[in-house]
Amino acid sequence: MKLKKEYIFIAIVIVLLVGYLSVRETNRSEYKLPAIAKVAAADINRIEITHQGGTVVLEKKETTWQIQPQAYPADSGKVTAMLDDLEKLSLTALVSESKSYSRYDLEPDKAIRVKAWAGDELKRDLQIGKPAPTFQHTFVRVGDAPEVYHAQQNLKSAFDLSAEKLRDKTVLAFNLEEVKGIAITREGKQTVIRKSETAPAPAEGSPPADAAAAKPAEVQWLTDQGKPADLSKINRLLSMLSRLFCDSYPDGKSISDLTNPITSIVIKGKKDYTLTLYAKTEKDAKEYLASSSETGSVFTLSDRQAEPLIADPETLTGNAENPEKKN
Repeated sequence: MKLKKEYIFIAIVIVLLVGYLSVRETNRSEYKLPAIAKVAAADINRIEITHQGGTVVLEKKETTWQIQPQAYPADSGKVTAMLDDLEKLSLTALVSESKSYSRYDLEPDKAIRVKAWAGDELKRDLQIGKPAPTFQHTFVRVGDAPEVYHAQQNLKSAFDLSAEKLRDKTVLAFNLEEVKGIAITREGKQTVIRKSETAPAPAEGSPPADAAAAKPAEVQWLTDQGKPADLSKINRLLSMLSRLFCDSYPDGKSISDLTNPITSIVIKGKKDYTLTLYAKTEKDAKEYLASSSETGSVFTLSDRQAEPLIADPETLTGNAENPEKKN
């Protein structure tokens, strides 16, 4: 009799458990996550980001991205990160239906609204709040729907950017191998330094062809007066200029407004690459205004960047031994 009661009790527990699981599954179906349309990053041609600081519009022009309406080049790495997040957007859980958004930074004055188009079709419409405590998810809303969801990744770090932060800070770029000369004008005096390559002399008793293959050409940098330049200093200068990034693009500054150039450096390669630095307008300023042939905008360089560029060109020349001549 006791055993029979135990079987009845077990049967009741099983029935209750099955009922509970059925109810739970039914409840889960009520919270089905919205479907996210697929879109390839390569197909997105316009991104609109609206936050408290205003609206930033990015448009793809052929293979490059621009900030509109000024058509400023955009930082390709930052745009690529956005495109990757938009393509891989994934909602993982429903967080809230209460329409209370302050705890998620999704109220109107804090949410970041992101829209993305492929052609004329709106493919993404997302409101981005703060990262979840794990920092592996972000609180989001889809369009104007009231629900708050978890989206994978920390989306805020990719999209919480102003137009200034999205601008490409590259202001000078060239291939080091193409450089044949440098012309530096400082205080009205020009110093020209040219690259000279000399085939190494063959070793005594060695066939000329074998000697030429064994050693690279010897490189020298000489002024127009035949004065040798310090190769290590030339290499440092060219390395810095070959991929030069500015600090910022100050508002309201035009190249036509700039006066009192301190130094102008022309790198002679497949074309002339020019960088010009100007005197500080304020004694305690920590940046120099500058312009280059590769951008139509005024930009700033920090003191640390500018100091080696405005130094007297004579510091590049002297009787320093050319390290490439050493055996």
